[in-house]
Order: sequence, then structure tokens, then C-alpha cells
Amino acid sequence: MAKKKLPEQPITVKNQPVAEATTTSSSSLVKYILPGLLFLLALLLYSNTFKHRFVLDDHGIIKNNKYTKAPISLENTKTIFSTPLRKGDVSDLENSLYRPFVKQIFNIEWNVFKGDPHSFHVINTIFYAITCVFIFFVLYDMMKKKWVIPFLISLLFLVHPLHVESVANVKSADEILSLLGIVMALRCIQLYVTKQKSLYLGFAILSFLMGSFSKESTIVALAIFPLFIYFYTEADLKKNGMISAVMALCSGFFLLCRHFSLRGYPEPSPLSAMDNYLVECPNGASRIASAINTLGLYLKTFFIPHPLSCDYSYSSLSPVTFASPYFLLAFAVLTALFVFALIKLKVKENIAFGILWFFISISIVSNVFFLIGTSFGERLMFTPSLGLTMALVFALAHFLKTNSGNEGFLAEFKKAPLLFGIVLLVSAVFAVKTYSRNADWKTDFKLFSRDINYYPNATHLLFYMGNHLSGNERKEVLNYEMTELGYTYQQIMDSSAKENNNSIYYFTKSLSIFPALPSDGYNQLGKAYYNSGQLDSAEKYYNMAFERDTTNGIFINNLGTVYYTQASRLVPIINNYGSAGRVDSANFYFQKRVNDVLKSRVYFIKAHQKDSTESDFTNNIACSYGDLGVPDSAIFWFEKSVKLDPLDTTALKFLEITWRNLQNNQKADEWHKKFMDAKTIHLQRLAE
Repeated sequence: MAKKKLPEQPITVKNQPVAEATTTSSSSLVKYILPGLLFLLALLLYSNTFKHRFVLDDHGIIKNNKYTKAPISLENTKTIFSTPLRKGDVSDLENSLYRPFVKQIFNIEWNVFKGDPHSFHVINTIFYAITCVFIFFVLYDMMKKKWVIPFLISLLFLVHPLHVESVANVKSADEILSLLGIVMALRCIQLYVTKQKSLYLGFAILSFLMGSFSKESTIVALAIFPLFIYFYTEADLKKNGMISAVMALCSGFFLLCRHFSLRGYPEPSPLSAMDNYLVECPNGASRIASAINTLGLYLKTFFIPHPLSCDYSYSSLSPVTFASPYFLLAFAVLTALFVFALIKLKVKENIAFGILWFFISISIVSNVFFLIGTSFGERLMFTPSLGLTMALVFALAHFLKTNSGNEGFLAEFKKAPLLFGIVLLVSAVFAVKTYSRNADWKTDFKLFSRDINYYPNATHLLFYMGNHLSGNERKEVLNYEMTELGYTYQQIMDSSAKENNNSIYYFTKSLSIFPALPSDGYNQLGKAYYNSGQLDSAEKYYNMAFERDTTNGIFINNLGTVYYTQASRLVPIINNYGSAGRVDSANFYFQKRVNDVLKSRVYFIKAHQKDSTESDFTNNIACSYGDLGVPDSAIFWFEKSVKLDPLDTTALKFLEITWRNLQNNQKADEWHKKFMDAKTIHLQRLAE
């Protein structure tokens, strides 16, 4: 039987459009759909932070920092890039941090958004979303244009609850911009190696400098860059060395800028155990064991992110020895991971790259090689967690024998249902945890009161709580909220007094655990006693704050308020003696009152000399003049306050009162209108 003759060329016309459609679909999936999905998911996941206030370090670096709040100008930019991060806050004691790029970003945001904290939170989330998109593109190129594993790694990283502090706390934009600078540089290096265009190397340099000037720890990328080039590019050793050398020059430039910007400032105070419990370790061996034990805690928190806290200070963590079972477990796991990574280094195992990324990026904050300003912080795991996320997903794909390609979502899901199922399930659980944890960061009060339930003996957390309860912001918010709910004035005052007593309780508990407070802690404890009318105790703690920080105008001003209040308490005594006809006694106390007011003015003026931008100081100077019957001087200083802060309701109200006492109702009415307008703006801000 004769065989049919086969056609010389296979008939492929019918199949060709399908292949093109698949390619087009895959290209769109990678270029637009998956990055867009990651970006939108980040915005959605952190959307409940968009109405949050400033919390924690946001106050010192943004809200109360005169350089952050200054008008945008070349002069102010020069100041930001030539001074420590906290320069411009009420205290200049912390001079070891140099992060000018992120502070410049805050300066721009403050001016564009008029200090609105909600806009800061939106921008922070956008930075985070962009970072996750760049992570995806870097991983996609690493995986030879296969999207499944890059997408799952990016997704798991995006939803991880450990990142809440970095996104929900505006100040931690330094963490986000640091990692963004690293991954942008990696993406540009990929393009430079494949396309051989120097422009991409230039962009890599700019990206790395952005990250470096946002946070010092970006320098760890000097070890990541050559490792990445070795693992995932075709560059030879010579080109790897050249690129790595260029990046090293960038770090050298940053370190030089940092040196010249920080030189001349006082050396930082010795590290306190309140900040880093490893200071309490009895010897070097215990310190190493405790540091490794803490690395184990980082691993545990990565896999089981509960409970989370904004603070893990003394004594929530405590020193251990080499005999501790927790150290032994941590050491065994960390050693196994590191040895595995080294063994697999030669064969360029993906899991090994993720593990080495973790060890490299955690090294600078691990307290193993040198002590840093804190023992543990969730934000410090932001960059290292990317390495662990890579290692975890790579390991799952390896053991599940996943052979991912670059087809559509359903086709790839059918290939690896177990891999998708595990990662998507964990991501869903993490997303719920992240969204829930976001809500805790809305205000200082909500954050501290929640976290203190899990870490009741964390001295910094107790200090934060005491600080907040005795502060003006909490008092304003409480007054507003209770007024809106219809509470009477007396009920509001009773609640305020109760919170003030709670403030003293938290400070006292903190001191019982660790017998020292930061200077601001003593100041706020003094304020709590002042609010409760205990002037002797207030003076005692104000003096303790001043002894620890003589540069702080607030501490000097508060001492003045003690003497001014003592003078005010003499008024009814003077009136009583005068009514009883006891002129000598009345004159004695009158003169004592005058002396106390004059004494208080000396402190107010000293405070103003320390910080001429603070309207509270000028208000107090004005009050001292008004109290002694010198209205012209009082008006001068109150108007100075208004120039410093046009919304200073204290100055505006007293200007109205002073002009009305001088029988000038026209002027008084003008200031009354300004007072009411400012009050309305304050109420609107409290309501937001």
C-alpha cells in the first residue's frame, strides 16, 4: 500500500496566531498588569494609613523641625545637606545620623502640602509601591523573563506585616528610599550589562546615591552588587570589578560628605541600656550570644509576625549566654543557612543568593560587629526581609519541582497550584495582619496603648506613653473629642487630670525598671507634676532635664513657668491681706510676686536666646511684661509670636485682651477675628 506523501513544510498557519497571542498576552501581563497590580495592591493595603497623624520620630524630624518646615530655598537645602538629621529639633544632642535626601523630601512635602500629615502618608505608600514594582522587574530579569517566582516574591514582600512600621511611620521613608535606591541601581546595572550603554551606569550611580543619602546602611549594597552581578549577569570578572568599584566610589563620596557635615558636633552620649539592652551584657561573650539570639528573634518575627511593637527596649529583651537554649537554636539555624549559602555559592543557587542578601543587609544592624542605637526594630528588617522572602519562595519552588514559564496566569497556576496556593494563602493572612496593624499607627496614643499591652516592661514604651499623656497634643485631641461627644467642661477637666496622673504612673514605672530617663522624659515628668499643681516636683524634674541637656530652650522655658506660676498663686494672698487692711503683708507678698515674675522672665529670655523661632517663649516674655503692667512691651512680644506662628491662638487672644484693656476696641476686634480664624483652622485639623 502506497504511503501518502507528506508536505515538505509543516502547516503552521493555524497555530501561528495563537502563539502570537500568547506572547502578546504574556508581554502585557509582565509590563503592565502585574506591576500595576502590585502598585494598586500596595495603595489599597495601606489606604487606611492615609488619615493618620504624625507619630514617634515624625515629631522631631518633621513636625517640630524648623529646617523641615522652612520655606524651600537653596540656603535651607544647603543647611539640610550639611547638618545631622535631627538638626532643627528642640535638642541638638543626637548628631550621629546623616540622611539629608529624605529630609529634603520632607521639606518639599511640608511646603507643598502645608504640613498636612495625611499627604505625607500617601507619599510614603507611593514610595513603597514603586519599590515593590522595581523589585518585580529586577527579579523578572534575574529569572530569565519568567514571571511566576518574581511575582510571588514581590507579592509576599509587599504584604508582609513587618513592613508596617516602615510605611505607616512617615519618618521611615528613609528605609523605603534606601531599598528603592538599591533595587533601582540593580535594575540599571542589569540594563547596563545587557545593552552596554553608559547612560544606565549613570542612572545606577544616581539611584545608589539617592539611597545612600537617605540612610547610611545603604552601604551594605557594596557587597550585594558584585554578588548580584556574579549570580545573574553575563558580565566577566573585570566588568564586575569595574561596576563594583564605581559603586564603591559613590559610597566614598557619601562618607566624605557625611564626615564634613557631622564634624565639629559633640560626640554622642554613651549608649544607654534603655536604648540597647546589649549594653547590660556582663562581658563580650554574653554580648555576642545576645546579639545572635536577637538575630534569631528577627527570623522568628519574619515567619511569625506577632505580636508586633513600635518598641522592644529594655527590659522586653534581656542578655543571654552561650548556654541559653534560645541562643543555641538561633545559632544552629543561622549557621546552617550561612553554610548552605556558601556551599551553593559556586553553582549560583537562587536560594543561596536570598540567604546571602539577608546576612549582608542585616549585618550592619545586627549588633554583632558593633553596637547601634537600638537592640531590635521591625524597620531594620525592611531590606533584609527581601532576602528571606527570595530564599523562601525559591526554596518552595525548588522542593515543589516547579518549572515556571512565561505563559498566562491560569496556565502557570495549573503548572504549580501548590506553589501558588501556599504563597497566596500566606499572603492573604499577612495582608489581613498588615491592614489591621496599620490602624494601630494612627496616633501616638493608640500605638503606645496597644503595644504596651504586649510589652508592659519596655522602658522606652513606658516613657513614650508618659510623654504623650502629659503633652499638649493629647490634651487638645482629648478636649476636642470629648467636646464633640457632648461632655461637660468639668468632665473634660477630670479626664485630663486622670490622664495626667496616668502619665506620672508610666514615668514612675519606667524609672522603677531602669533608673534613668532621657532628658525629655524628665521634662515631661516635670510637666505632668506641673499640670497636677505640684510645683516643687515640677521644678525638680525640669532641673534634671536641664542638667542633661543645657541646649534645650524648652527645658529653660519650663523652669520659668514654675516661677511665673508661683507668682500667680500669690495674687489671692495679696488680695486677702489687702482686704483685711494688712498693708505690710500685702506689700511683702506683692514684692515677692514681682520678683518671681522677673525671675521667670530671665528664664524666658534665655530660652528665646536658645531658640528664637519658638512662639511659646516669646508669648511667655510678653505675659511677664503684661503681668507687671507694661502693655507696650507685651504687645511687641505677642506680635513677635504671631510672626513666628500666625496660628498661635495664645498670642492672638492676648493681643485682643491687651488692646481691649487699652480701650482700643477696633484693634481688639481685629485680633479677635484673627483668633477665631486660627481657632477654626485648629479645630479642622483636629477633626481630620
